[in-house]
Amino acid sequence: MAEGKRRKPTMARVRLRPIRPEDAEQCYLWVTDPDVGRYLGLVQPPVSVEQERAWIVQVMGDQCQRHFVIEDEGGRPVGTCGLRGIDPFEHTAHLGVLIGSRHDWGRGYGTAATRALLEYAFDQLHLESVRLSCHRDNRRALRLYQKLGFQPSRHQLPKWTFGRLETRLAMTRHRWEQTRGPRPEPRAEGGSRVEE
Repeated sequence: MAEGKRRKPTMARVRLRPIRPEDAEQCYLWVTDPDVGRYLGLVQPPVSVEQERAWIVQVMGDQCQRHFVIEDEGGRPVGTCGLRGIDPFEHTAHLGVLIGSRHDWGRGYGTAATRALLEYAFDQLHLESVRLSCHRDNRRALRLYQKLGFQPSRHQLPKWTFGRLETRLAMTRHRWEQTRGPRPEPRAEGGSRVEE
C-alpha cells in the first residue's frame, strides 16, 4: 500500500442467531461492563448470571420480542441486538444494538447488525416503522443510525431517561427502501443474515 493512502473500510459480515439461555454468562459480562453499561437504558443491570438467564428465558417466550446474538464471520459472539414492543396492529417495534467489548467497537459490527435487523423487521416481520432511543452522549451510535437513514421521530420528543437526555429516531419502511439500495443476491456463505 502506498505511503499515506488508507484502505477503504469494508462492511463487516455478521450472523444474527436467536439468543439462548447458555448465552447468559457472556451477556452478563457485557451488560455489567461499565464502558458498555453507561450507554444502556437499564434501570438496574442484572446482579447475577442466573438473573440474566431468567431474563433470556422470559424474552424467548415473548411474542412481542425478538433477541439475537451477533456473531462475527468466525462465529465469535460480539454483541446482542433485538426488537422489542413488536406491535402487530401498528406494525412498529423498538430496536436496540449492543456491541459487548470496546475491542470490537468501530469494526462495523454495529452497522452490519443494524442493517440485518432492519431487513428482518421490514422483510420478515412486515413492520412499517422501527424506532429507537439513544443517549445523546453516545455519539458513535448516533452517527451509525444517521448514516443508515434514521431520522428524528415525529411521534416522540426528546426526553430525560435515567438522568440523561435521549434522542429518539425512527426508520420507516418507505425510507428504508429508499436508502438501503439494491438488495444483495442471497449467498450460501458470508453476508449478514438472521436465523430464526
